[in-house]
Amino acid sequence: MWYVLLASSVACVLFLTVTEAAIIRLNCERSNDKCLLKNIYATEDDRFKEIRNERYENIIEFFDCHIHTLPPIPYINKVKADAINLVRIEENTFSTIHRLDVSYNRLREFSPKAFEYPAELVELNLNGNPTLKDFAFLSKLSGLHILDMADMKLELELLDSNIFAEMSHLSRLNLSDNRITTVPVGMFAPLVGLTYLDLSRNSITKIASGAFAIAVTHGYEEYGLYHQKLHYDLSYNNISIIENNAFTHASKINLRNNKLIGIGQYAFDNQTALQSLDLSGNVQLKNFDFLHNLRALHNLDMSKMNFSFDGVPRNIFDDLDALTALDLSYNRIADIPIGIFAELQSLNFINLRHNKISHIEFGTFSMRKYDLIDEIDLSYNEITNLNFLVFVPLKYLKTLLLHGNEISHVNAKQLTRNKSLYNFGIQNSNVRCYDLIDLLGSLKLVHEPNEFVSNLPNVDGIKCQP
Repeated sequence: MWYVLLASSVACVLFLTVTEAAIIRLNCERSNDKCLLKNIYATEDDRFKEIRNERYENIIEFFDCHIHTLPPIPYINKVKADAINLVRIEENTFSTIHRLDVSYNRLREFSPKAFEYPAELVELNLNGNPTLKDFAFLSKLSGLHILDMADMKLELELLDSNIFAEMSHLSRLNLSDNRITTVPVGMFAPLVGLTYLDLSRNSITKIASGAFAIAVTHGYEEYGLYHQKLHYDLSYNNISIIENNAFTHASKINLRNNKLIGIGQYAFDNQTALQSLDLSGNVQLKNFDFLHNLRALHNLDMSKMNFSFDGVPRNIFDDLDALTALDLSYNRIADIPIGIFAELQSLNFINLRHNKISHIEFGTFSMRKYDLIDEIDLSYNEITNLNFLVFVPLKYLKTLLLHGNEISHVNAKQLTRNKSLYNFGIQNSNVRCYDLIDLLGSLKLVHEPNEFVSNLPNVDGIKCQP
């Protein structure tokens, strides 16, 4: 008797469960060429009818929805289904689709058969799906140009080493804000179309030889150097060592705020036309022999490195023939050795603000071959007296910034001997108002951002001593 009643009860529960599941019709709210699907709430048991898209909108966007899986998607250019609590993407969800955004969901499953024509997908955003662990579906996406896998708690060593094997067209890959500690050698080698790789804000400790050996196909050779557009962002990691031959091709490398103590002399292949290198925030790095191989470098950032010229070889910058901008700000430079910049024949801008410099000697900024410097920033140092004639030989100098020093007197006759000088900055100092008035007819007095003074003695908004 009890068995019969129990069986009947179970049958009733099952019947109720089945009948509670709904088949949901999806109707577009049209906006321009976009199909908006709003306020859809569906349980795991609910099913959808195919989206009606008679007008062939270009984009389908889910807005303020809460659904477990996507409905069948007709031929479409882009689907935006971010932050709608997706748990899985099933087989045969997409036919032809070019761009898919499923970021910030709760994806646990993504069927390898989700796409009828997987090679048609060119952009995929998986950002913010930390519960997704099986990436077998990626192996079929051979047409991808952009792939975003940031903020997913990824560890590269736990992924299939061939995960990117078919992605020869991939141009941009974002792996930032993950749990990556090592870069497996060879994992990125198939990405011959790559232009930007973001590995910032991870926990990488070392860059091994060959880790970024990518034989990109979009470069060209000129004057014995291989030029290409390939940007690596490795900022905010824990990198301490970069081995020789770690990079074979690169145009820009960002190593800001790591823990570098050693970079191999040949870490950057000397045939690579590396144009921009950011080393800022690496306070333990003291050996700079690798700079001698960077013949095409245009921009070098060595700010916030606790750097000074004490004990540094006089030829530290000698081989940087193409360098146009050098940032040495926020360091502890007190003395600038005469001749330290002499070989920088292409230098246009040097930033020395926020150091401990108290004296500028004649010849400090003299170039051996060409004098192309057009801006010098010496703001926020410890300069009290300055012979402005030291800048007269710089015949292309247009901007001289001396904000935030203790300079009390500006000799206008000396300063204006330099006929190319146009911009002069002397804010936040003890300069006399009389001196500033003498300069007004010859130079443009430039301000620090948002520091125009109006409630104190000033000339043209620059505070001065009456």
